[in-house]
Parts: sequence; C-alpha cells; structure tokens
Amino acid sequence: MKRVAAADVVVVLVVVSLLAASPASAASQRVIGSPDISVSSPDGTLETQTAQSLTVVLTNNGEVQSGGNAAYEDEVRAAQDVTVRVLEDRIDAPITVRTGTLSLGSIPNGGSARPQFEIEVGDAEPGTYRIPVQVRYDHAQSIAYGPGEETERTTDEDEHVEYVTVRVEDRPRFAVDAAGDNAVVAGDTGDLAVTLSNTGTREATDARVSLTANSPGIFFGTADNPSQSISVRVSSLGVGETTNVSVSTGARGDVSPGSYPVVARVAYENANGVTERSNALQTGIVVRPEQSFSLEDVTTTAFRVDESEARIRAQVVNDGPAHARQVVVGLDDAAPFTVTSGEAAVGDLAPGESAPVSFTVQIPADVEPGSNSLGFGVEYENADGDVRRLSTPIRQSVAVGAERDRFRVVDVATSVTPGGSDELAVDLRYVGDEPATHASAKLFASDPLSSSDDGAYLGTIEPNETVTATFQVSASGDALNKSYGSSVEVAYDEPDGDTRYSGSLSLGVAVGESSGGLPLLPLAAVGIALVGGAAVVYTRD
Repeated sequence: MKRVAAADVVVVLVVVSLLAASPASAASQRVIGSPDISVSSPDGTLETQTAQSLTVVLTNNGEVQSGGNAAYEDEVRAAQDVTVRVLEDRIDAPITVRTGTLSLGSIPNGGSARPQFEIEVGDAEPGTYRIPVQVRYDHAQSIAYGPGEETERTTDEDEHVEYVTVRVEDRPRFAVDAAGDNAVVAGDTGDLAVTLSNTGTREATDARVSLTANSPGIFFGTADNPSQSISVRVSSLGVGETTNVSVSTGARGDVSPGSYPVVARVAYENANGVTERSNALQTGIVVRPEQSFSLEDVTTTAFRVDESEARIRAQVVNDGPAHARQVVVGLDDAAPFTVTSGEAAVGDLAPGESAPVSFTVQIPADVEPGSNSLGFGVEYENADGDVRRLSTPIRQSVAVGAERDRFRVVDVATSVTPGGSDELAVDLRYVGDEPATHASAKLFASDPLSSSDDGAYLGTIEPNETVTATFQVSASGDALNKSYGSSVEVAYDEPDGDTRYSGSLSLGVAVGESSGGLPLLPLAAVGIALVGGAAVVYTRD
C-alpha cells in the first residue's frame, strides 16, 4: 500500500514554490521520498483457550518522489527506529497480548522484519478476527545536496495502524491432566493415567492418543518388552467431553528419582475425513527410588563350628517407597554353611513396617571361626500383582564361634581301693540348646584301672540338665593312692535324628587307701596250708 504523509506533501509544495520564486543554482539537487511499510501475518489460524505466538511481518516498499543520488534515494526510503505493538484494546475477541512494544531498529527499502507477540486466546467463537498493529518509525523526508554546498536533511515521523486477519477455526482442541499420582518405583512398572478433554468447538472422531517418553530408562509396556511410545484409541470425544486414558509404564532400576516429561498428541479425522494432529500436550511421570528392604535386630543362636541347628533371627523392614505384598525373605548366599531352613514368608508390609524372620543353617566342622557374610534376597508383589525381586541382596555379617562340647563333667565319685572294685559315678551336665535323646555314655579307663561294665544309658536329657552315668571300676593291687586319668564319651541323637558324639571328656578317678590288717587272700592260703599239714601228720600216725 502506497502512502504519502501530509507533511511530505507540504514540503514538496514549499520546495516547488521556492524553486519557482527564485532561480536555483544549477548545482543544487534534492532527493525526496518516504518509506512505505505494510503489515501481514503468516499465522492464519489461532487455537482457542491456549497460549501461542503471533508472528507479524513488516515489509518496506519505499517511494521516491524526486530522485537523484542513489544512496540518498535509499536513505529517504529507509525506516529508522521502527517500533511495533499490538493494540489489545481494539481487538474484538477474547485475546490477551502478553508482549508490549517491540523495537526493531531500521528496515531498509525492500527489507522486512518478523516480530513475534505472545498472546493468549480465550474461549473465542470460530470465525475471522482483525488484529490491529501500530507501526511507528522515523525517516529522512528530503536530502538537499550539491557541489560546494552542505548537505541538508529534513526528517519526519510516521505512525499508523494496520490490521492483520486471523481465523479461529471450528475444530477439536485437547487438554490432558494427570488422573493420579502417576508415580512408578525405579526398577518396577506402574500406571500412567490421564484425563483427555476436548476443549475445542467440534467433536473429534476416530481419535488416537499417542504417548511418548523421550527420557532414557522410561518406557511403556512391560520390562520384558519395553517401548518408548504407546497409542490408545478413543472412538469419539464430543465438545466439552472428557475420557480417562491409562497405560502401563515403568522405569529401569538405574533411573534417578524425579519427574520425567511425557508428550501426548491426538490424531483425529476432520469434517472432510482427513487426519489431523493436535499440538504437543505435556504430562509426566514421577520416578521414586528403587524399592528397598533392610534387616534390623539381627541375633544368632548356636552360631559355632560343628553346629547342626545354628539359628538367625531378625526383623525385615520395608524401607519403601511402595507398599509390598506377599513379602518372602530368603537366605540365598550362605556359603560355607548349609541352609536347613532358608525362607520366611511375612505377608504384606507397608513402608516403614517390619516383621520377624528366622533361618537355620548347619555349620560344618571344618569351618574356621570368625566373621562370615550372608546374602538375603527379598521377593514381593507390586500393586499390580507382578512378582518383583530386589536387584541386590541384603548383606549381613555374622560371627562364628569356636566349637563347643555339649557335655561337661561336673563331678566324679568312687570308693575303689587297690586290688578292689567299686561303682564309679560320673555327673554330666548337658549344655546344648535342644534336647538330646537316646543318650549313652562309655567309660575309657586307663591302667591301673579297668572296667567290667563301661556303658551307661542316659535316655533323654534336657538343656542344662545334669545326669549321672554309673560304671563298675576295678583297681589293680599295685595301684597307688592317687587319681588316674580316664575319659567318658557320650553318644546322643539330635532333634533331626542325626547321631552325634561328644568329644573325649577327661576325668580323674581317685584310688583310695586300703582299710588295713593282713590281706584276706594270704591269710586264707596260710590256713589251708596248716589244715593240709595236720591232715598229713594225722595220716602218718
């Protein structure tokens, strides 16, 4: 559009009248012209109830009324210090302009500028709207020059309003909102639920919602078959109507806790049966720390070398962040021990809750006393009923003590004397943790002692019970009045039916002093001899 300002016309008339009134120097020249800025917009359509950008194109097609020097012709056609703004108060539509006046600098002849305005479109009715754009700039109106003369410039300021036309289309428009916490535990799966709304002016038919996660480690579907995107079909969605969309999602165990974006787009058919797509709609998923458990108050019983029923007791704690169902704790790594009872089912545990667990192991005789590390695995069900297992077992250190004999000799009693026999009573205390059944003791006497009855049946012995084993012991005639070393060994059955043997239990057997007088056997021999002699004498007589 060509436009000559009133001031330009006045200047031209003044210059012409001056030239007519007095003869000008043949060397004097004057260039007269002005910019001509038109306004348009490539953004032909706007969407309702959204924030968007409106691009305005300013194009300068300047004019020259009186020509001359080419550089001066370009100068009078250039717009200087150009500013532009959208006149919000003149818009006949619910449109709010968030961008104020923009300074564009200079626009030369034939040049253009593309300023952008951030606007918000409210619930506008479908139709055509005119957006008023105010343009202001300075320019050189005329330039007088000539040989030996000082160049003179006359400047002017122009301000005018032009309109760009936009259209609010009759079409569906969509919004998504979270329909739940949309949280998933790292290393697990969960649900992403959103509410899809049609906030446009026309029904959407044969719609398909596509959800895409561009963050590494975030996926849709299952951990065995993960995908970066997933689609859900919605047959139709009327104006103002909402529907719920839910898909399975998950995060790898190495994903850091935090919020991760998910992009939603809706494809649908327009009135002509052509597929159109919505702008990107933002939602997200929250990743919580990986599910974890711990063991507290760990205690051990009979954790010694050569123990068949060493027990571990503890409290398993759900450290969160999620509720765990059907929790089972297993003793997975018990080397060098042999697990005899390695699994404990504790049921459901909410975050922060705990439950007791107990395990038993057999500690072989060749295990060295000291510290050993055990590995406990935890298996549980998540909220969807899927079975999950800790990626790393819980490590727990336990101390193994030296082997302990379960029987102790607490007293020995006998009245045996040299050349005599007597009962030997040995008191044995059982210090095991479980009852010992079918127990029997065997005496191993050392010279000058011997035993004609070296076995004693003890039956069932309870922990910390003392029993007496009775044997028959003899001392040779040359035995001295002192204690002689001997030993007792006990055989017994454990609760699992295995037969065990105690170590060699040392004891001292004291040989007492003889009661005095001539020994009985020598006296009898003398008597027999005397009787025999008398008989001989009698016969001879």
